[in-house]
Amino acid sequence: MSSVPVDALRFGALSMSEEPVSYDKTRISGSTKVSYILHSKGGCMPGQPELFTTNSRSSPNNGDNIYANKITNAFKHERNIESKSPIGVKYPQNNLSNYTYEEYVPNDDEALNLAIKASYRQVFGNFAPMESERPIDAERRLRNGDISIREFIRLIAKSTFYKTHYFENVNQQRSIELSFKHLLGRPPKNQKEVIKSIELVSSEGFEYHIDSLIDSAEYQEVFGQFIVPYQRFWNSPCGSRTSSFINTAKLTKSFATSDNAIHERKTLSDAKGGVSQLVTSLARETPYSISIPEHAKYLLKEQEKEKTRQKEIQEIEYNLD
Repeated sequence: MSSVPVDALRFGALSMSEEPVSYDKTRISGSTKVSYILHSKGGCMPGQPELFTTNSRSSPNNGDNIYANKITNAFKHERNIESKSPIGVKYPQNNLSNYTYEEYVPNDDEALNLAIKASYRQVFGNFAPMESERPIDAERRLRNGDISIREFIRLIAKSTFYKTHYFENVNQQRSIELSFKHLLGRPPKNQKEVIKSIELVSSEGFEYHIDSLIDSAEYQEVFGQFIVPYQRFWNSPCGSRTSSFINTAKLTKSFATSDNAIHERKTLSDAKGGVSQLVTSLARETPYSISIPEHAKYLLKEQEKEKTRQKEIQEIEYNLD
């Protein structure tokens, strides 16, 4: 086992943030014991998470599925929180020692702005919305303490902006790939997972599919209530596959490229974009080859030049001796 690397080979930074971005104001919302410095909106907008977030005590809708609905999922989620299970990505070297008993995350305005930017960058695939396209109501609820980061991610994933760019104008396979990438921080594991998700969208609708990902045990285990999702397969966490790293590299071209711009086009005048990036690999169960970025090729060439130069210097010194 000592020959197996803990971290996979990478070409640069793993994310645009040093640490996972987190934010929460629901813990102090509505409290009369919190000062205005800590809770600036407490006087006029105290926050009502019980009103804006579905929980096990919410009233069901008439058309909800008996076995799989928001209230059932909320009940399971609440029991999961009570179990104090470890939250975050797990690695072989710390898997057995990880635990999360109580978690306190920032609730100041700077943390709020950072969390909103990180959420848009992740869920909208690095495709920044214009000011008029931003879901302002969701931002206000997050700021007031009405909802957690988890519910904020749910709202923006169901927004008109997201549906327009990542559901209506792409094919089904591409839409599923992006929903897994944006919400779970990973590519689909195999074609069976994609087919199951497509069937779910066809039978229950797009928003139900979004709920199934955010209400999943995987989401709760990795991101919890307060952490903004991020790409988590650039290294080697527990349960990862080599194909997950390769497919992550395939889906994420670079930090400067948006998911809306990746369409497998040769020219801009070609046919409609939104083509799947992983369909061949997942269907045939054969991984793609990783395209090494140009800057990495340049660094490799410079390293080779430096090795050659050092070798020539050593030969000259040897001949002089």
